[in-house]
Amino acid sequence: MTYPNANLIRRLAAMIYDGFLIVAIWMLSTTLIVAMVMDGAEVSGPVFQLFLYFELAAFYIYFWHFRGQTLGMQVWKIRVVDENQATPCLEDCIKRFFFATLSVAAMGLGFLWVVLNREHLAWHDIASSTRVVYLGKNASGAREDAST
Repeated sequence: MTYPNANLIRRLAAMIYDGFLIVAIWMLSTTLIVAMVMDGAEVSGPVFQLFLYFELAAFYIYFWHFRGQTLGMQVWKIRVVDENQATPCLEDCIKRFFFATLSVAAMGLGFLWVVLNREHLAWHDIASSTRVVYLGKNASGAREDAST
């Protein structure tokens, strides 16, 4: 079954929803680092920022690759798929995250491209040969991969 591409509002809503979960994960991991590694000292600097970035990458890449969607995406009934409507491979997920980082770094223009693109594709969708689809009312049955 072919699903329509998700619009920008659904994508942003899912990102905000995921943002709450990511902040909670960051708070937990930072607490553990401060308590166990830093012996109560403040944690800061580029190494710590890089750690948080890789934690964010692991979150998105894991959920895109193994489930096709994050918790926020589940709530907003959207899913990442490859060109065959299947859950993307690990390489595509890594590419997607890297180019999504560039989309954000360009002041969000990569995400806003969804509004201008006829197919509602962001820069990272195009670069990774993936897309975000709206599952509609059939969100529960959308877990089936085309590869099976």
